Amino acid sequence: MQLEEFFDYKNKLMKDLLTNEAIIKLLDEDATLDNSKRLAYTLVFPTEYIPETVEHGNTYICFDVDVQSVTGKTFLTPILYVWVFTHRSKLRLDEGGIRTDKLCCEICKEINGSFEYGLGTLDLHSVKRFAPMTDYNGKVMTFYAKDFNRNSSVSKPIPSNRKRGV
Repeated sequence: MQLEEFFDYKNKLMKDLLTNEAIIKLLDEDATLDNSKRLAYTLVFPTEYIPETVEHGNTYICFDVDVQSVTGKTFLTPILYVWVFTHRSKLRLDEGGIRTDKLCCEICKEINGSFEYGLGTLDLHSVKRFAPMTDYNGKVMTFYAKDFNRNSSVSKPIPSNRKRGV
């Protein structure tokens, strides 16, 4: 199995998140599209991440990819997890509602149904509560995709003991 998909999915998702104005404003009200790259590895992490020491109440998005199953030699099922969590002091939005719920809505609008993650569409499977530490609440979103298990490589020679069609 080729695992470049993990690398590609994470890079694609980081780009999708940091080029969406609604998402970056929910993460940091002072952020703009021009300076959103500074949020990578400070508030947006391409791995499951829980800050050890919290000096300021922040909002975070973390994501990772697992392979749930491999179907024969042809397909695999990657699962994309997105954790969204915020300090309780930032839960309530001025216009009403909960920051993590709004972030989940915006992330879903951005990537659910996308054809850029695997074969076919990336599909939302679940959204569940998530409380990573004291005074933080959030959600974990789970998306399913389907991808090829193996890429055909024409650069690899066929073994000499392998039967060939004539």
